[in-house]
Amino acid sequence: MENLQHQGGNKERRVMSRIDAALRINYQIISDDVALNDPYDPNFVLPRYFLLLAELDQFDHAVNYELEQLNEKDQQIARILSLFNQKLNLITGSLYDAIVQSMLPIPEHVNFSETGFSFFSDHPIQEGTYIHVTLSHPENFFHIAATAQVVYSRTEENGKFRTGAYFITLHPQDRVKLAECVNLGKNKD
Repeated sequence: MENLQHQGGNKERRVMSRIDAALRINYQIISDDVALNDPYDPNFVLPRYFLLLAELDQFDHAVNYELEQLNEKDQQIARILSLFNQKLNLITGSLYDAIVQSMLPIPEHVNFSETGFSFFSDHPIQEGTYIHVTLSHPENFFHIAATAQVVYSRTEENGKFRTGAYFITLHPQDRVKLAECVNLGKNKD
């Protein structure tokens, strides 16, 4: 869906593709001096479930890439390794269902694009504040970490605050994952 968005009083208009989704979100307020740090920096508090899912995702992409390369050289060995990878996916899927699922926060309503997002918070966050955020899609389409700057925080009817922020640091491959998810969401409408 295409949303026309207005920015504050300066009457700037821009068209962005955004979608609403239920995502697992964790955020923490950070200082200005670390806002430009790598969002996967170990000095940021990254939830354990997030680290596990992000590492499994990276491992999966690396294995798939190597299998494609190997398939060009030796299809038989590539087929055997592919079967081992399928078995590993079944095992990790079982562990995910049995253990990790109980660690996960409940997905919350998030509106996002490849440049920013908005979410509900229990308290207002001052405009200009930097936050570190992890976003995980419940169906494992993506698990990303980023830093962002808060643009607004408004009281909503539900007693919570709708907080909007734009990404400051976001890895290019994470931006691609967000864009793919937005495009999938647009195509479903």
